[in-house]
Order: sequence, then structure tokens, then C-alpha cells
Amino acid sequence: MHEAAFGQHANRVKKIQVTTKGPSRKQAIIPVHNDLAESIMGDASTHVFQINAQLKNVKSLMCSKFIRPCSGGIAIVTNNVPNPSNLSIIEKYLNQLKALTVMIFQALDSHSPNHT
Repeated sequence: MHEAAFGQHANRVKKIQVTTKGPSRKQAIIPVHNDLAESIMGDASTHVFQINAQLKNVKSLMCSKFIRPCSGGIAIVTNNVPNPSNLSIIEKYLNQLKALTVMIFQALDSHSPNHT
């Protein structure tokens, strides 16, 4: 299950790269594996809230409005064009989320009856 969700090299958590592009650029585009994208989309409102809390902690005027799927990952739509500092905060949150998700899958795999 773990390998199916995150590929062969799931033990090595790759850093998520965040960028902006598109007509308005008022978004952060994050390339993530489909399973992680689905997990994020399944609880998108919580992630929007958490990202906004992180941005508020640094007194940023930017906030995330919603998360939507996009080709190869997700897009976090924002009220302003994210600056490098804002992208860094979003990137840090998503990398922590990804690392936590991998740890959960590893724990589930180690407790599964098919684990050898």
C-alpha cells in the first residue's frame, strides 16, 4: 500500500517545489503525486485554514482562497500574487504535511498483517 501511494522511493521524502503561473498568477502550483493531491483535496478547507494561519503568523497580507486540482498536482488560489516569502510558507507547510503522510503510511504498513 505504501509503495502504491508514494512510489518505490517513499522513504526519501522529496521536497515539494512550489511555483506560480497562469493567467492571473494569483496561485501557488504544487506538483504532487495523485494520491497526495487527492488526500489534500479531501480535506481542502482544513489545509486552506492552516495555510492562512501560517501566513497570518508572519503578518502576510496574502491568504489562500481555495485549493483546486490541476494537471500534475494542486493549485492554491490566493487573493494576491504570492511573493517568494509566501511561497516558502506554503512550501514548508506542504512538506511537513507530506512527511507526516509518509510516516502514517509507514506505520500502517508495519502494522498490516501482510507486512513481512
